[in-house]
Amino acid sequence: MRRKAIDYDAMFKDFLGDFFPDFVAFVNSELFAAIDWAQGYVFLEQELINALRGKFKLRGKRRHTDKLVKVQLLNGDQHFIFVHIEFQHQAEKGFALRMFLYRALIQLRYGLEDISAYAVFTGAPPPEEETIYLKPSFGTELAYRFQSIIAVTLPEEQLLNSIDNAFALAMLAAQYVYRSRNDPHLRFALKVKLFNLLRNHSNIHFERTVKLFIFVRDLINLPKKLENEFEVNQFSLVFPNEPTMIVTQGTKNFTEKLYEHVFGYSPAEVLAKERQKAELEFQKKAELERQLLLTHTIHNLHQLAQMDIPQIALMMGIAETEVQEILNTQTPPSQEE
Repeated sequence: MRRKAIDYDAMFKDFLGDFFPDFVAFVNSELFAAIDWAQGYVFLEQELINALRGKFKLRGKRRHTDKLVKVQLLNGDQHFIFVHIEFQHQAEKGFALRMFLYRALIQLRYGLEDISAYAVFTGAPPPEEETIYLKPSFGTELAYRFQSIIAVTLPEEQLLNSIDNAFALAMLAAQYVYRSRNDPHLRFALKVKLFNLLRNHSNIHFERTVKLFIFVRDLINLPKKLENEFEVNQFSLVFPNEPTMIVTQGTKNFTEKLYEHVFGYSPAEVLAKERQKAELEFQKKAELERQLLLTHTIHNLHQLAQMDIPQIALMMGIAETEVQEILNTQTPPSQEE
C-alpha cells in the first residue's frame, strides 16, 4: 500500500503561524528589533497571490507556500513581510521573476511600498541566478533583491546553538531531511537526535515544545517499521513509568464494528460526511473571496495603474468581456483588512 504524501505546504503554513516572531528574529534581527510586537501582527489573505500562481505552470504538485504578514513598527509605520517557502529539491525556472511579480502585486493591492521579502529553501540550494531578479533593457536595468535562507547551507553548529529559536530548529530538521533522503537509518538517528534535544532543553516553554515535537515527528518521515520503533523508543523516554499500549488492527476492526452495531453507522462514515460538508463550505467561501478580490484588483488596475481592458484581461488571464462586466456592474470592495 502506497503511503500518503506528506503535506509540507500545510505543515510550514501552520509552523509560521505558530512561530512567526521566531522566524523574524532568525532571518533579520534588525527588523525584529524595529517591530512593535505589543501591537500584534496580522496574517493577510493570500487570494491575490494565489490568483497569480496559475501563471506559473509546473509539473506535478506545487510544493511551496507563501505568507504575507502586516506588522507595526515602533515608529508607528506599517510594514509588510512576505515569506515564500520552497519545498522542491530543484528550484523552478523563473523563480526570481515570480518573487518580483508577487511584490509588485502586493504593493498594488495594499498601496504600501515598505515590504520585506524572504525566500526559504528547505531542499537543494537554488541556482544563484534565481536568488535575485535582474532585467536589463536597452540602458535600463531593473534589479530586485530578496533575502534567501537556504537550510542545507546553514552551519549545523550555528543551528544547534540557536535551538531556543523555533525556526532554527525547523531549518535543522529540514537540513536533516535533505541529508538523509537516501538513508532511512541515518534519518532515524537524526530524528532521535532532534527529539533528545527538545526533551532535554529546559529553556523551551512546554507548550512550544509540544508543537515542535509534532512538527519534527511529521516532517522527518520514516518507513513504517522504523517509525514504529521510533515511537516506542520515544514513548518510553517521555513517559518512563507508563506501560506501552499496543492497539492491533484486529482490535481497531472489532471496535469499529461494535460502534456500527450500536449506533447504525461507522466512525469513518461520520468523518467522511463531516469532511464533505466542510469542503463544500470552504469552496463556497473561497469562491466568494476570490470574486471579491478579482473585482478589487481589476478596479485597482484600471483606476490606479491606468491599464486598459485588454491589458487587464491579459494580466489576470480572463476574457475581456468579464473585465468589462466587472467594471460596469460592480464596485470595488473595501480595502480595509
